[in-house]
Amino acid sequence: MAFCEIAAYDDGVAEKTAWQSIADSIEEKILSGEIAPGERIQTEEQIAAELSVSRHTVHRAMDLLHQKGLVVRQRRWGTVAAPKTDKSYRIAYLVDFAISRFEAELMMQIEHALREGERLVVSSSKNDPEQEAVNLDKLSREVDGIICYPADGDNNAQAFRQLADSGYPLVLVDRAPRGCEDLVVLNDNLSSSEFAVRRLINEGHKRIAFFGGTNDQALSVRERYIGYRAAVDKLGYSTRPYERWIPLSLDEYSESTMQAVDDALTAMLVGPEPPTAAFCVQDRLTIGLIEACSRHSLTIGKDFGVATYNDYGPMFLRQYWRMDRVLQNVEAIAQSAVERLYSLMMGNSPEPGPIRIPAQYIASQEFPQESVTQLASQPTTSTINP
Repeated sequence: MAFCEIAAYDDGVAEKTAWQSIADSIEEKILSGEIAPGERIQTEEQIAAELSVSRHTVHRAMDLLHQKGLVVRQRRWGTVAAPKTDKSYRIAYLVDFAISRFEAELMMQIEHALREGERLVVSSSKNDPEQEAVNLDKLSREVDGIICYPADGDNNAQAFRQLADSGYPLVLVDRAPRGCEDLVVLNDNLSSSEFAVRRLINEGHKRIAFFGGTNDQALSVRERYIGYRAAVDKLGYSTRPYERWIPLSLDEYSESTMQAVDDALTAMLVGPEPPTAAFCVQDRLTIGLIEACSRHSLTIGKDFGVATYNDYGPMFLRQYWRMDRVLQNVEAIAQSAVERLYSLMMGNSPEPGPIRIPAQYIASQEFPQESVTQLASQPTTSTINP
């Protein structure tokens, strides 16, 4: 297959014209039937060499075609023209809490990533595994595919496994029951957690506390703990006295959560080697830690370092600029989940997960000017053995 000639360009604006021109050329051939449905398209390297452009330029063009649903990436075969279909899909988003900020933002990004005319059905389990099982069964008979933010725990692992193994299009996001890790798209919790804790170590902290929620059955929480341990284990001390698993209430300002965090920090501070920093797996724990530090007259960012996941936005945390924050790329997680679901609905077999999406790291303003660091350049797939 030959492509139209693309002139050489020197600046970023021109490069955009180049990749758009390549995408337009391939799209025209697909829509005209010159490239038949299912026909293999040249590799990115071949197209780049033929047109004397960078592979990155071609990759952007192919990504655009993939987002439009005009091409499908098939394992071991390459990229092919998507089969023609006039079908408008009904897709479900089954979530633990539709009103929770992170889950609601994920829902909006999923809806944005859908093709024009597709319908999104939202169903909440209210974090009840029994209700989740009922909703999962009902939705699987009513919609063409499901993106699920699972309830805590492994209760429905078998239901997810059986549904996916039957060939039904199912993608999990953020969490995965044990045995279902290959179905999930989530933040790269392992790398981002280790990176955040290593930054604290590089600032001179030798004893770093860990605050996790008691929903440690959630894959994301387990991985954040693994990332923490990967960093602090190199310091050569026992981390157990510095680890606390705090019961979380649905109320972000729960007095019981606040008291539990305060009690934990108090116990650590009176020890022979108190921590000088802490890593929190989520915002509500950080709120408790902020209050606990205040009661102990510790200034965050000066007397006590804090690194945390910040899923509820910076304004959720008082003096957020004094702490290191990990931000999940919700848009990229949603886009990857939707692309994976479409691929499954087309009968393809995408690479098994977990599919890990790089996060952003925002350093405290007390630190040198390295305000935003990309933890990785591309999503990766790997297997976890929790």
